[in-house]
Amino acid sequence: MPHRIKIILIGLGPIGVETCKLVLQKKSLNLLAVVDIDPAKYGKDLAKFVGSKKRLGIPVVNDLSSALKKYHPEVAILTSASRFEDVKDDLFECIENQVSVITSCEELLYPYITHRELAAEIDKKAKEKFVHILGTGVNPGFIMDIVPLFFTSVCSNVKSVKAVRVVDLNKRRKPLQAKMGLGKTKSEFNQLVKKKKLGHVGLLESAQLIADGLRINISSYKEKITPILAKNNFSTRYFKIEKGHVCGMRHTVHGFYGRQKLVTLDLQMGVDLTQSYDKIIIDGTPKLNVTVENGVFGDTATVAMLVNCIPSLLHADSGLLTMRNIWIPNYLSPN
Repeated sequence: MPHRIKIILIGLGPIGVETCKLVLQKKSLNLLAVVDIDPAKYGKDLAKFVGSKKRLGIPVVNDLSSALKKYHPEVAILTSASRFEDVKDDLFECIENQVSVITSCEELLYPYITHRELAAEIDKKAKEKFVHILGTGVNPGFIMDIVPLFFTSVCSNVKSVKAVRVVDLNKRRKPLQAKMGLGKTKSEFNQLVKKKKLGHVGLLESAQLIADGLRINISSYKEKITPILAKNNFSTRYFKIEKGHVCGMRHTVHGFYGRQKLVTLDLQMGVDLTQSYDKIIIDGTPKLNVTVENGVFGDTATVAMLVNCIPSLLHADSGLLTMRNIWIPNYLSPN
């Protein structure tokens, strides 16, 4: 019988639930258990959360250490948080039990500058235990970093790289709408952004990954997050937004060498945008201007990246990896 990769999942939120559904479709993957600290989920069968009418025999447990020792997974899929500091304990626990981790934690995409010491410690311990740690997703992890890098493959010269992503929040999940501060006042938004409790996470890491991939020297980064304010009263499926209150946000990162702008990332997410799209602009030889009409839908794409990258992850060298350190991932067939 062909080997099935043994999996556990950590974090049964909306992304975690959809990841479980996709893992269950793959005959090469064997989902053994799910870990979540929510007492309302603990002790139940996964079937309750993925819409299965039949019991799956996959428990939701609340203790990661016990789950690792009981099920001996090869890979943990971690979807519980966006900040490196919030997942570090789970990472160390998995490494100690010789379990590789693939995670949607945005800061794990490229933590070598912002979290230099912690990244070095994780990398050292992962290499000692011969396991792999990888942060990925759609943004960061694909459309605003890996895709621009890939398009530079056909260039004989590159002067600058720009990625623009415009996202209609009406079509996105409730936690993401909340994370963008919908319904907040401008003052509330700015205060929560300063406390790192609102806004997109990972855009700076995407810019740093591009710079690393192109081997270009960035002397400074300028990052800015501003609210988009509603021109009229507006309602989404989850929030009511008064005129003048936050209906989205714009997040930009510019990477400079001196005064020369080498990397530009522009992310716009709102409820009153007419159309989503992704655009990659390479100023080089040749010049490239590539648009993905309607954009890459983030919720499903992130789940797909987490699952499709698993084979590439396990064939990579040990340590704390980036998307540049693994084979180019592709669709993982159910069979």
